[in-house]
Amino acid sequence: MPTRGNRTTFPPTTPRSEIVQLYAAVIGGGAADCTLSAQEALNGEIVTMARTNAGKYTATFRYTYPELKMAPSFSFVGTTDGLKAQCASIDITTGTAAVEVYVGSTPTDLTTTDTMYVHWVVRNSGKNK
Repeated sequence: MPTRGNRTTFPPTTPRSEIVQLYAAVIGGGAADCTLSAQEALNGEIVTMARTNAGKYTATFRYTYPELKMAPSFSFVGTTDGLKAQCASIDITTGTAAVEVYVGSTPTDLTTTDTMYVHWVVRNSGKNK
């Protein structure tokens, strides 16, 4: 088992081995495209998060998958209170998603002090990018 410090970690398991949980962390860019940490840029699930309008982004995934099993869920760490996000659309077969970020009902850009964490589940069989 892999260890981290003084604890042992266990990878997620499922009776259906083709089901994969995916995670990403994206750092806000204010009125510009979001950025990725150095580690995320090397092998993260999201390779770009381009700002298309206030609070609206197009995410490009590193890999494509044949089927989405759980829509993305979002959580935030940072200085902007009340952030929430949703996917306006997602096409994992082409590797893209439209993400909208809000405070209340107001489209809101992620600031450089906000990090958005994303979790989604796919079926991993077939051809990847």
